[in-house]
Amino acid sequence: MGAWGTGIYSNDTAADLKEDFRDLIAEGLAPGEATAKLVMEYGVGSDSDIDHDFWLALAITGHKLGYLTPESLAKAIEVIDDPAELARWPESLRRQRRAALAKARHILSQPQPVPKRLRARVKADTSLEPGQHVLWQLGHGKPDAVFRVLDVHQDKGGRHPIVLALRWDGSPRELRSAHKMNALSGGFDPLRQREIALGFLACGRPTDPPDLQLLDSRSDRRTPTSVCYHQYVVPWTEMHWFFTAIGHAAIPPESPQSRT
Repeated sequence: MGAWGTGIYSNDTAADLKEDFRDLIAEGLAPGEATAKLVMEYGVGSDSDIDHDFWLALAITGHKLGYLTPESLAKAIEVIDDPAELARWPESLRRQRRAALAKARHILSQPQPVPKRLRARVKADTSLEPGQHVLWQLGHGKPDAVFRVLDVHQDKGGRHPIVLALRWDGSPRELRSAHKMNALSGGFDPLRQREIALGFLACGRPTDPPDLQLLDSRSDRRTPTSVCYHQYVVPWTEMHWFFTAIGHAAIPPESPQSRT
């Protein structure tokens, strides 16, 4: 069910749907068109739990924004009245879920507000490509750092570069051979009994930092391969916390995503 609470938006499906519907309306789709598109994308009709979460979240979202469709309203009321909706919850949580459903029914029984004018979200878009190398000023009393672009991650928020921190001696001469640099260690991994490279999914900006310097070096057959690295999801502006004043990794990995 992917739930982490009894509220209407307290599960993964509903939380994502809330943003997806808003984005589609902001992009210019009519409410019925947005609903049809989301029904297809979420696979509605194949799983009862997903169906219940979908129609409840879509109806409440549509109502609050002023774009509730008759179809969404009818489906949501059907879910609220369906005994299977409460039956899918543990006995200890049914009273809370019943209260959430009652609140949803009350909201849907009220007149809709005037449709809100929605602006499309500004999505991040990096110009970096896998294989490139960049020099960036960490600031905050930390030295400049060199990163290798491993990949570009794309999600609903846009496109974000995945970069690997490199071990650099600080000399301009070595920058010409950035593609030969080894990865900077992000700490010892007790499970693998080895040092793991320090990597980031860089986010937090709609574009790449303006002071990011693209180097001439590109990865080739001489580029060391990092078999495994820790991937911290970090805004560009907070990367300095992961480095010491001499360019070493400052924070040992605790709960990042590991990539192999």
